[in-house]
Amino acid sequence: MTARTYLILTAILTLFSPLNALAQATASSEEQKNGAQVQVDAAKVGELIKTLESETARQDFIDNLKTLVEVNAEASEDDAVPERVTKTLGVDDAFKGFLGSYNEFLARNNLSSSTVGRSSLTLVLFVIILALYTIVHKGGTKLEDRLLKVKRRYQLTHNRYPFYAKLVRITGYILTSLLFIYSICAIWSITQFTFLKGDFVEDIFGIVFNVILITLLAAIIWEIINISVDYGISHSANISSTRLRTLLPIIHNVTFVIFIILFSLVLLSELGIDIIPLLAGAGILGIAVGFGAQTMVKDFLTGFIIILEDLIQVGDVARVGGKAGLIEKITIRKVQLRDLDGTVYTVPFSEIAIVENLTKHFSYYLMDIGIAYRENTDEVIGYLKEIDLEMRSEEHFRDLILEPLEVLGVDAFADSAVIIKARIKTKPIRQWDVGREFNRRMKLKFDEKGIEIPFPHQTLYFGEDKKGHAPSLPVRIE
Repeated sequence: MTARTYLILTAILTLFSPLNALAQATASSEEQKNGAQVQVDAAKVGELIKTLESETARQDFIDNLKTLVEVNAEASEDDAVPERVTKTLGVDDAFKGFLGSYNEFLARNNLSSSTVGRSSLTLVLFVIILALYTIVHKGGTKLEDRLLKVKRRYQLTHNRYPFYAKLVRITGYILTSLLFIYSICAIWSITQFTFLKGDFVEDIFGIVFNVILITLLAAIIWEIINISVDYGISHSANISSTRLRTLLPIIHNVTFVIFIILFSLVLLSELGIDIIPLLAGAGILGIAVGFGAQTMVKDFLTGFIIILEDLIQVGDVARVGGKAGLIEKITIRKVQLRDLDGTVYTVPFSEIAIVENLTKHFSYYLMDIGIAYRENTDEVIGYLKEIDLEMRSEEHFRDLILEPLEVLGVDAFADSAVIIKARIKTKPIRQWDVGREFNRRMKLKFDEKGIEIPFPHQTLYFGEDKKGHAPSLPVRIE
């Protein structure tokens, strides 16, 4: 009787005075087991006898005992240890059944009663093991070919499949070798291996088999996640799917961390290690790390907000943390971008105060066009619109330019030029291609029409009188 059962029984019997004698008797039994002196109260035993003789009191006593059993069963369920994954799936029973049948098969063969019989059985075992080795080798080769076909079909990038096939072959070789060693020991009845006939072997084989099974299931689940991520990235080449190409690697990394933690906990649980203290220790460690790594926590929180609000994506051209370039990679902690000369910048999210995205949904190519003061601005604007019309009529630029040229007007009078401001609306990140071609054609057009594009210069002005006469400038050449 457990301590909890004893306490519950004592509490119930105390509430019902006729049953108090049973509690005393039970307590006396416990004391007798512990070597204590037994004392029986005759009056209370008499009350117990009357209770058992009365049909009503006896029924109440039985109902109380049933209640006690139910309470004890509920307490046992609360204290029960969770079943292992392989036992829940029925793998443990199937494996033990297989090992038991194998032991029965070895014991049923009377060939092991003589040296000749043992030698014959050993020879047959060699043939069977060689056949198993051949099956494992060919199966691993076929598995590798099949995995490579899946890789080519779905355009996957990683090269882990040959490693998986090799790992399956090695695992098959190890299990076959263990089976061979176990069979040899059982056939020849080697004395120093007599423990192999007990439950120890079943436990060892069970642990090894459970670890292999859990690892295999984890690898299959993880590869399914990898295939989904790689397939999504490889089939998201258009602009509308850039958010998907941004989020999938982040989801992949977060899932990997969570998956490794869960896999480690399940594996430790399969090995019989209590993971509750590990979880408690991990919680305390997480709090300590949180206090000590405030900058990293700030990176995570800021990055989560930036990604959630879709401020930047992979493939955008943006200016973050004072650095500008093409965004190549975004994680939950940092953003990586490359500028025009190939320099790669890695900016933590905690360093980002302002995000300047130059390619969000669409882009503008802004132009400040300088012409000489003597030129007619309306005439020049007409030439600019002609260039825009020519470009939008061509097949290559038709899809890149979203709207006709927008001329904002005469923007400024500079020292040596009149500035006309205009802009072209294009698809994201294509504004520079369109703008460079527009500049090339504008130079050719201005040369053709005689429009002067002034270069920086200075004019000396000595003033004029009210009649428009400028003073003479004495020049002496020596």
